[in-house]
Amino acid sequence: MSNKKILIIDDEPDMLSACEMILSTISNVDSVPISDPEKAVILIKEEEFDLIICDLLMPNYDGMKILEISKKYLPYTPFIIFTAYGTIERAVAAMKSGAFDFIKKPFEATILKMIVEKGLRQREFFKEKYNLLEQLEEKYSFENIVGKSEKMIEIFEMIDNISQSDANILITGENGTGKELIARSIHARSKRKAGPFVPVNCGAFPENLFEAELFGYEKGAFTGAFKRKIGLLEFADGGTFFLDEVCELPLSLQIKLLRTIQEQQLRRIGGNVLIKFDTRFISATNQNINNALECGQIREDFYYRINVINIHIPPLRERKEDIPLLIDFFLKKYSLKNKKNIDGVDEETLDILCNFNWPGNVRELQNIIERAVSLCNKNIITSNYLPDYILSKKSSVNTSSKITLYDLKQKAIEEVEKKYLIDSLKKFSGNISKVAEDCSLSRRHLYRLFNQYDIDPNKFKNHS
Repeated sequence: MSNKKILIIDDEPDMLSACEMILSTISNVDSVPISDPEKAVILIKEEEFDLIICDLLMPNYDGMKILEISKKYLPYTPFIIFTAYGTIERAVAAMKSGAFDFIKKPFEATILKMIVEKGLRQREFFKEKYNLLEQLEEKYSFENIVGKSEKMIEIFEMIDNISQSDANILITGENGTGKELIARSIHARSKRKAGPFVPVNCGAFPENLFEAELFGYEKGAFTGAFKRKIGLLEFADGGTFFLDEVCELPLSLQIKLLRTIQEQQLRRIGGNVLIKFDTRFISATNQNINNALECGQIREDFYYRINVINIHIPPLRERKEDIPLLIDFFLKKYSLKNKKNIDGVDEETLDILCNFNWPGNVRELQNIIERAVSLCNKNIITSNYLPDYILSKKSSVNTSSKITLYDLKQKAIEEVEKKYLIDSLKKFSGNISKVAEDCSLSRRHLYRLFNQYDIDPNKFKNHS
């Protein structure tokens, strides 16, 4: 276990020595005493610390300024203020600005130890919490939404742009395209990621029960309401509420939910109190939304409330260039899960899978690969491990010709694209910002292409 690193900032050498001696009695702690505030700021910007102790008043430097810098560069590092008599009000102001605690000079060693140990415990809590959040963010990040097609890259860039917004989103797409995965990815990348993600399938509840599930109820609100129940909307406070298959939502609930979304407040069934909550709404449907509007299945005012931003996920048959990537992704996933060493699929199997129509989209392909991995006892998956209904379509595929016109076109595009990227990197000596501007692409899109074509931009720095 590595030692905790504590930065001590004070212009008085005696105070630094005293603190260092007291902290040496705490196990697994390394102290870094600094008398120059400007050098301390450089360290805060360049290094990690588990806790910072700083004098509030120093010649030519204000401890509040160091607190501000610390919150920017080390937001989860507890910051403790030293304060002298007469500066208590400023110490309280520092607490309001994010300081963990303050210690009034002169102080007893036991007080310093107690507050430092408390701060280190909070630091551990934050590390555990945000490590978990990073894992969740990784799970629902772009690495798990696989695609290199132009349509999917547009979706990736849209997710990047809208994640920090609170605008309501409607995700449309056929069954199995990954609508909930997109919704979870948006939540995991947003400022609400520490809050709950509450999914609800609008077709899963009878109308008479759905209102109680959404809004909750008070004790005695109706027969059988023996105690208060908190609704799903309240549970989503501070997070994201995901309305899946929103076209299945009864019209009566659309009316009630419309005002709830707009006002961000609700009233439990049988209750008199309006309860405020703060939630972003993401909805999804596999239906043609225009048809749902025309036939009155969705109220127009409700539609405009939930559809501030629309994301349409194309079916797999419209982005077949993503199929090999998806196959590779699911092969690795299920090989690891089943503790098997499977290298890939043979050419015939790849050809069959790439030319299948996939009415069940990505979910169907995922199930097929999971099945094949479970059955396979070799290191290569062959067509023998595909189900009959997939093989029955084989006759419509010209398997004698391994390279199709589509393949040739795709290969030509990729070769030109890769050459253009390399030429641009050479031209701008590996300067990513200039290359992005030259290619009219975002930096994130650019890095995805570098990964796709196995290009290392660092090799082009100082290129002449």
